[in-house]
Amino acid sequence: MKPLRKSNWLLVALVAGVVVLTLAGLALLGAYLYLSREAGTQVAWVSPMAAVRPQAVASDLAVLSLAGEPEDRVIRAALDANEVETAYAGLAHSVLLPDSQRSGHWLLMADRYLKSEPERAASAVQAALDVAALSPYLSDMTRADISTQAAARFAELKRAPVARLALAQADSIARHSLVLMPAQRRAILERVEAAYRSLGDADAAHTLRKEMEAASAGPGVKVEPGQPVLPALRSGVKLSQPVVTAMTARQQAAAQMAARWLNSSPSTRNALVGSLGKALLAEDAARAEFYVSAAKLPDADRLTLLHDRVAWLTTKYRVASGAFGAALVPEWANQAEAIRDELVGAHTDLTNGYGQQLDTLLPADAGPARVELLRQALLATRLGLFPDPAAEKPLSDQLLTASRDLWTRQGGEGLVNVVQEAQGQRYYLLSSGSDARQQPATRRP
Repeated sequence: MKPLRKSNWLLVALVAGVVVLTLAGLALLGAYLYLSREAGTQVAWVSPMAAVRPQAVASDLAVLSLAGEPEDRVIRAALDANEVETAYAGLAHSVLLPDSQRSGHWLLMADRYLKSEPERAASAVQAALDVAALSPYLSDMTRADISTQAAARFAELKRAPVARLALAQADSIARHSLVLMPAQRRAILERVEAAYRSLGDADAAHTLRKEMEAASAGPGVKVEPGQPVLPALRSGVKLSQPVVTAMTARQQAAAQMAARWLNSSPSTRNALVGSLGKALLAEDAARAEFYVSAAKLPDADRLTLLHDRVAWLTTKYRVASGAFGAALVPEWANQAEAIRDELVGAHTDLTNGYGQQLDTLLPADAGPARVELLRQALLATRLGLFPDPAAEKPLSDQLLTASRDLWTRQGGEGLVNVVQEAQGQRYYLLSSGSDARQQPATRRP
């Protein structure tokens, strides 16, 4: 009987072993499938404009921009009043705000969301980083400052890989900019070194410290900061008297709504909204007539006209989307998609109009101007101001090529635009041309 009991125990052990191994195999298979699915998942990029929350917008503050108040002042007033979503809506729809202020406001917006909505905070920081890499109108010192500030916020959001991308951009700007002074380069690099230490990356900090002296010297090529080319390609256009009259009426109606809103009854609020809505419709009609009559202007004047049309259609699209916090023109809400398409067409006409003007430039000016134009258009796409997601890929491809060509013509010195991916998102960055050449191709979402 003993041999039989031993055989039974052996059989039980074997069966138990098979069960354990099977369960372990299933667990490993499940883990593999889960991780594979996670690795292949791309977090959908939502442009800042598309992420506006109209229901949370305070109408009395939002319409101040329609009353003629500068966008920067309206955004600051909303933040001071703790109306964060109102400030967000104004910033997301801002066409006229200088990029130096735009990037700063996106960083401030991120600070408001850091604790309560980390995903929204990360999107705001990413918008600031897009401005740093793509704006044609920032100094290299400002780009580096935005990059280090973005890195600090990404680190606080526990996004160390993205923080390192931002720091790599600041490092590249310090080392390879053609316009920075040695003291400026060193100041940037010291901030980058401190940021690496804060991230716990002692090796990167130590390496940078050893290279500090040589890196602060720069590439050995010094040029004077160039003036932007695109603004010089456009002239000025005088608005027609009907448009000016309609603008004045709209500003007065918006000012009345902003001043009386808080203390008004529901019926009075409806009357204020109705008055502003009528003024907007009248201005739209006046502008439509003016734009048609001015279609045959010289190219330089037409570019100015297209800028004005983009700004107006952005306002119209914001009204149609309810992003002033009230249904100012109900009929536009039903035409939101058509208005969006019209805005996309205006941006396309503007980009193509500049492109035609580039053909008239000398070759030495045409290369920088082409990079400037593509950066401007791609940044508008990333921010949602040029609301056509399909435009990003061709603009991105053209910019990477044009930026590389310009770097080559500069003797392999300076910075180029590159694209990197981290944590399921695409990041536009500035890097040295030699570093960019060594980077692996990025996957497209």
